Amino acid sequence: MRIDYRSILNEILHERTAVNASYSLRSYARDLKVSPSTLSEVLNGKKGLSPKLASSLAIRLKLPDWEQKYFCDLVSKEHAKSPRLRAEAKKRLAKCRHENHVHILNQRAIKALTSWMDLAILELTYMKDFEGTLSWISKKLQISTADVNSSVKRLTEAGLLEINKETGRWSDISPLFSSTDGIPNESIRNFHKTILNLALKKLESPDLKSRTVKSVIFSVSADNIPKAQQILNDAIAKLVSLADNPHQERNEVLCFSGQLFSLLNKGSQI
Repeated sequence: MRIDYRSILNEILHERTAVNASYSLRSYARDLKVSPSTLSEVLNGKKGLSPKLASSLAIRLKLPDWEQKYFCDLVSKEHAKSPRLRAEAKKRLAKCRHENHVHILNQRAIKALTSWMDLAILELTYMKDFEGTLSWISKKLQISTADVNSSVKRLTEAGLLEINKETGRWSDISPLFSSTDGIPNESIRNFHKTILNLALKKLESPDLKSRTVKSVIFSVSADNIPKAQQILNDAIAKLVSLADNPHQERNEVLCFSGQLFSLLNKGSQI
């Protein structure tokens, strides 16, 4: 998942140069109506964008409405003048990552996510010590090299993972998405099953420092179910917001899975 606006700008430039070999940074700057030197400094992290310019660029890039807002919030989170505006942008970013209406992966991409290891591999690419080899990934995730190879093949074919043949660099290029139980898709349900099966295995793990297991059973009015669901969504958003800082050194990959369901037999007659 892209967590800074520069990665979006760089990815779009890469996509355009892949289609047209003559397309250059100068061409990109012309289309965005900024100077090549300014664009170069922004892409290289030497200069930031103002929220006003970000809004103009999002329109010129012809991004979908949801991604225009996402792009502008990424900029505001970093460069808005007041702490209040930066904090508000950060909250919106955390929220949009988990709301169904923001963006859903296309069907091809959804089908590629058949197991927890698929997303885990994408997240591994952000780690400083990441090594793009089947053996390294296999050791880190405690899975077979065959499973790693299969997952990598699915991810690359679906356009979620990019492996640069010249540099050997692996990049997570997956779009913003939300996979929820509200999607009537067998692939999504199977994906959740792999997460639950993994949780059962981790329950026996002696690593208590990086594992937390909580369960609660309580009776409420059915009218409170939407509120309970929103509380869970908000909790997930807060957890994922820990990944918002692009300057942190990532050395861990965590998994959180939340389930909320009724224990009652709705068809019972007393």
